[in-house]
Amino acid sequence: MKNLIVIFLLLTLISCRTLTINKIEYSNIHLDSTLVITDSKIDSIILPYRLELEKDMNIVLCYSKESLFNGKPESTLTNFCADLLLAESDSICLRYPNVHIEIAMINTGGLRVPIPKGQVKTQVMFELMPFENELVFLKLSGTELKTFIDHIASRGGDGISGMRFGIKDKKSINAEVQGKPIDNSKYYWLALSDYLANGGDGNEQLKSIKDKIYPGIKLRDIFIDHLKKMNKNNIQIESKKDGRIYNEK
Repeated sequence: MKNLIVIFLLLTLISCRTLTINKIEYSNIHLDSTLVITDSKIDSIILPYRLELEKDMNIVLCYSKESLFNGKPESTLTNFCADLLLAESDSICLRYPNVHIEIAMINTGGLRVPIPKGQVKTQVMFELMPFENELVFLKLSGTELKTFIDHIASRGGDGISGMRFGIKDKKSINAEVQGKPIDNSKYYWLALSDYLANGGDGNEQLKSIKDKIYPGIKLRDIFIDHLKKMNKNNIQIESKKDGRIYNEK
């Protein structure tokens, strides 16, 4: 009780005076693996969580036959990731009547590291997709879809699945969905991240799309679960370039 009274009196005295700051001192603390925590109490609190996190990050999800690298107009990494997203999205949308996902898109900027040859651990998925992006389904008309892929073409390409098109003069040409030319009178369901659906990477036109479904699932979690299923079925990661996006000379 005495301590509380003393604090109250000090606060009262301070509130009755005008204080002037004469000097400010600061220093930068670089947070990396070299930082040493000297407080043993803090270290003892953090240690169990750190050990559990390291254990989770070192779980082997799957194995890859080769290293997959990012690139444009297409790449082994973007093709694999887009195909994975399309396969999982088509399964997820079974809970939504009359929704069938025909196209999946994942931006190259959202994939931050290669997938290595050999063991693919949980840590790799967090490094590959460090953002908390979630899955979104969009319903686009043929005209809206054409505008969307023209934007992809203007950027030199991106990760796409369920489609094929060429790029000429920064525009898309000969675009096909599931092997058929785009029909302007038809509607197509597209799977992508909430970042893109909300206008990221210059996709302002997507912000006005009214038919949007938010399943509430993080992209990273979709990838982790998919790789676990692959491993369970003794399937290794492999990918190739197949001309789904090409530069027309």
